[in-house]
Amino acid sequence: MMPDYAILQEAAEWFAVLRGEDAGQAERQAWARWHASSPAHQAAWRRVEAVSAEFRVLPGEPARMALDDAGPRAREAQRRRLVKGLLTLCLATGLGGAGLLRRDTRAWIAGVQAGQQTRVGEIRRTALPDGSQLWLNTATALDIDYTASLRRIALHGGEILLDSARDDHLPARPLVVDTVHGRLRALGTRFTVRPDGDATLLAVYEGRVEAAPRDGGATRIVPAGLRLRLSADGAGQPFALDPNAAAWTEHRLVPDQMRLDDFLAQLSRYRRGHLGCAPEVAHLRLVGSYPLADTDRILAALEATLPVKVRRLHDWWVTVEPLAQNK
Repeated sequence: MMPDYAILQEAAEWFAVLRGEDAGQAERQAWARWHASSPAHQAAWRRVEAVSAEFRVLPGEPARMALDDAGPRAREAQRRRLVKGLLTLCLATGLGGAGLLRRDTRAWIAGVQAGQQTRVGEIRRTALPDGSQLWLNTATALDIDYTASLRRIALHGGEILLDSARDDHLPARPLVVDTVHGRLRALGTRFTVRPDGDATLLAVYEGRVEAAPRDGGATRIVPAGLRLRLSADGAGQPFALDPNAAAWTEHRLVPDQMRLDDFLAQLSRYRRGHLGCAPEVAHLRLVGSYPLADTDRILAALEATLPVKVRRLHDWWVTVEPLAQNK
């Protein structure tokens, strides 16, 4: 379970303090009391330590020397940046690293080694051997495996849109998308698939898709105009899809009365680091078409059209806040 954000920030603060050259016995004793006072503190501390080790947030002596050579104000500013960086990585990677939060570690390893991958912010279209068209969204990893009996796409992470074509092979082979949660079988269709936490999100734009949970249970046939969440042990009830949700294939986000916090959550998938939204402005609504080629231009457009200010505490720690908070 993810530690509370406030506790995670406390852990990041302590990490920065203890690794400063001016940390003394009093600071270490105070940290020990904080650490021992709550299992939640201990869990947050483990996360921060794991992230710092994996990503080398504080790379040994060079960083320590930089803090030592700076004046008190500069050291404090650098310490603040370190805290923000740790929080970013903790929130982005989970308990100390991408692999530790994956539902299925083998699926994560397969994603790292996948034959088809896109970088953060990259969107790519490719033609499959049978003439089907496949779009890979930002940070997507998959493998394509066509055999004499099956046309299979193994989606390890990210999001795809598949526009299926008729198979000229005799006998015709099923076209399926496998995720860690189950199998989706195309029935002459155009649909998107996105693994997301404990479920896979399916949205059907044309035709139908058969959704089968990984661990058994009833399958569902999902017609065009609907979407559902497929977990390993069952398929949820279909519900109406957003017709603009697949605009990413055209390198655009097209919100239609979308809440600002939901919009920023979508936008954050196309840029590295943390992109947050203050609760005071989360309810603001957006309408329009936003090109994904430059996410910073999108943030500038938000400042120009909404009563918000984009605050950059670091290159990779950005929050959208009310104007009143920025003086």
